[in-house]
Amino acid sequence: MASAAKAKTGRPVAWWAGVSPWLAAVGSAGLLTLAFPPFGFWPLAFVALALLLWAVTSAERLVTAGLLGWLFGALFYYGSSWWATHSLIVYGGIATPVAHVLIGVAAVLVAIPTALFALGVHLTTLREPSPGWWCIPAWWCVCEWLRGEVFAFGWNPLANAVALEPWLARAAGLGGHYLVGAMVTAFAASVVYALRQWAHRPAHALRGLAAGTLALLLPSLAALTGALQPPEDVSDREAAVAVIAVQPCAPMLTKVMSAYEQAEARQMQLAVEGLRAASDRARRMVIFPESQIALDADRPGAEQSLRPLLAQGAWVLTNATRRVGDGFANTALLYGPDGSTAEYQKVHLMPFGEYVPLGRYLPVELPTLAVEARPGKRIVTLPVTDDLRLGVGICFESAFPSLHRAFRQQGATVLVNLANDGWFGRTPGSEQHLRHLVYRAIETGCPVVRVTNDGISALIDAGGQVRDVIPQGQPDVRVWPVLPAASGMTPYVIVGDLFAWSCLAAVVGRLLWRLWTRIRFYTEAITDLVAGE
Repeated sequence: MASAAKAKTGRPVAWWAGVSPWLAAVGSAGLLTLAFPPFGFWPLAFVALALLLWAVTSAERLVTAGLLGWLFGALFYYGSSWWATHSLIVYGGIATPVAHVLIGVAAVLVAIPTALFALGVHLTTLREPSPGWWCIPAWWCVCEWLRGEVFAFGWNPLANAVALEPWLARAAGLGGHYLVGAMVTAFAASVVYALRQWAHRPAHALRGLAAGTLALLLPSLAALTGALQPPEDVSDREAAVAVIAVQPCAPMLTKVMSAYEQAEARQMQLAVEGLRAASDRARRMVIFPESQIALDADRPGAEQSLRPLLAQGAWVLTNATRRVGDGFANTALLYGPDGSTAEYQKVHLMPFGEYVPLGRYLPVELPTLAVEARPGKRIVTLPVTDDLRLGVGICFESAFPSLHRAFRQQGATVLVNLANDGWFGRTPGSEQHLRHLVYRAIETGCPVVRVTNDGISALIDAGGQVRDVIPQGQPDVRVWPVLPAASGMTPYVIVGDLFAWSCLAAVVGRLLWRLWTRIRFYTEAITDLVAGE
């Protein structure tokens, strides 16, 4: 009877032990989604990572750990990026269920690096808890780097959850947003380690928690106590340039041509009002966003519409399209009052917006939402004056720290983002987009001017503080005094992704060591067997 009772009691316990890691992975994805816009409960990022690590380190099998990480990633990327269905439904004419399935499939693919993270954590912590746990932040960094640089889709990295918390975010000036994500992961790992060790080795638990706390705080303290450039001071009116940021709210896709004409007239009117408000400034620059009323750079005399602005001595930076081969280049054109021009063609294209990933290998041809764009061949900055050079990223390029580092290395002193988030309607997409640029400012030590078609347009100082915004859906113009960055470089601009490469070296070294210990173990076992011991 006692044995039967014990068996009945054991079944629920065994069932719960099998199910709880999966529930933890699902809960972790939900909590991390709540840490991002539109919710913004950033402390939940720490809880979410701790819950994920608890699930992964509870798994008995390597395959189970990988599937837990994959499930977490797929749910998080879908939960935080569901808004991408808006453009598919409204402008692509795709049925709502199909649109959600497509975004779900994309989330599953983008989650492959989180599956690799879980596999790495399981491999390096199994049976050797203390040394392997030090590699957990490195695994997270490597997998986010792979997603951003190899998969070319670094949207919503972990660091973006704490982008508006300067005491954490400013550490990006040392090692990029990858360092900030690793800091969050390190603290979460230390909490889980402490919980697992507390019952039988409380001293180890306390030391692990202390190490995780230091890993979280020391880079932040280094950044906040003078290792990085301070935010700009725009009190020097002579050195600052008056940026006239125009948010016209042009329509997206419409057959009513008069709507575009009205938007063009509204955009010009706002620009003239901005120039009038900044008339006492020696240097003025009008910036128009990426939009459906962009200039056709191939049309003769396309810049004639800008003459009223150029005649007042202002520079004009505008989005344009230029025919390249059998497609178009998404372009930023800078016109000077002296007749000079400079051009940058978008290097990193928006998946499904401007090109279809692996489109040549698909059995059917999928259309893009905007135009079939062609990527630019090289990264260039746009010169204005001796101390003012623009690094202009177009829309989705905000998610590429390496691009903006290259801008800074080429002498950019102000970063600009021209975007059109109107494709995604009144969704969290624009607010999530803005957070990427907070890190581009911190990483490079440059102020960032973000000008969008229908919001959120914003001015971000060199310390990553959002100084002013134009809300979504509101046609408006703002005059922002922007002081070009000084000649000094942040550590991140100097060394680039050295932190990420160091993390890669650490995890590879850990895996090789584990492989060597396994080989040595089996070699000794075979030797003993042959010797008859």
